[in-house]
Amino acid sequence: MRACVLCLCAVVLVGCSTEPRGLDSFPSDTKPNPRSVVVASPAAKPFSTNDRPPAIFNGDVIEWEEMQPRLYEVSGGQVIEEIVLERLLRQELRLADITVDEAAIALEEKTALEALSTDSARATQLLTALRNAQSLGPTRWAALLWRNAALRALAKREITITNDTIRQAYDTAHGPRRIARLIVVSDIATAEKVRTRLNAGEPFSEVAAKLSIDSSAERGGILAPIARLDPSFPPAFREVLFTIKPGENSAAILLENGYAIVQLSEEIPGDGANPATTRAEDERSARRAQERVEMDRLARTLLRKARPTIFDDSLSDSWNRRPRAEN
Repeated sequence: MRACVLCLCAVVLVGCSTEPRGLDSFPSDTKPNPRSVVVASPAAKPFSTNDRPPAIFNGDVIEWEEMQPRLYEVSGGQVIEEIVLERLLRQELRLADITVDEAAIALEEKTALEALSTDSARATQLLTALRNAQSLGPTRWAALLWRNAALRALAKREITITNDTIRQAYDTAHGPRRIARLIVVSDIATAEKVRTRLNAGEPFSEVAAKLSIDSSAERGGILAPIARLDPSFPPAFREVLFTIKPGENSAAILLENGYAIVQLSEEIPGDGANPATTRAEDERSARRAQERVEMDRLARTLLRKARPTIFDDSLSDSWNRRPRAEN
């Protein structure tokens, strides 16, 4: 339950804000359809350890056998998760008689760029930095775009735009927003200990950094501005956030994955835009927001069922240590 350009550890890419968010702790290929060109998820190239060595340093060969367990430990589990999701998506596309073509993949990259900045040069610069930070080289980037195109094609079947969803989009873009800090813990006992430390005067940011299991912990729990009707966050969380006073700590809020404590930092007034003049953009935003939520839900649902058999110990350890899709 967060809005970011990359989520699920680069399993899913969605077009949305790059501001810090949180609450995240919210088969065979089909035959081409003659009506359109099917773009399959990127296939792996044949690899052989009999090929030339990967590197040489000071005249000594660095062998594949030396690199392999370390590579597996670094990202092996994540790569398996990506491939597993691609195979599951191909099955879903075949069952739904849906194809993913080059235009759909190109649209995913365009959407990502537009979400980063309205200035094309700046957007390209930010995307390059983002890809570098996520180790998204040409192969993984192409695979990521395909997965998102597939997820979006499947998610569109569940999207319904109503006046209420358009009003939510307007509120998110133009209504008053609140900036808050967040702590998420796994059980009520820990939540009460957190409240005790906060009531004793310990800074919220320090407690968040030490105890929160949410991704915002590394920022001291700070979240991007949140609107009252922002669907990226649970209703119970938003309801509490918009009832507490600046500097006040909330009671523990029950979430799907634990308990949250939120502290209000400040409120940003709405911009007063006329809903009649922003309706077209609000409708587009509402559609994107619903797609984002449904894409994330679908990916998590599919991965929750995945039980690959992994024979290599280093790879199995990496798989077990990866961020779980059900979190």
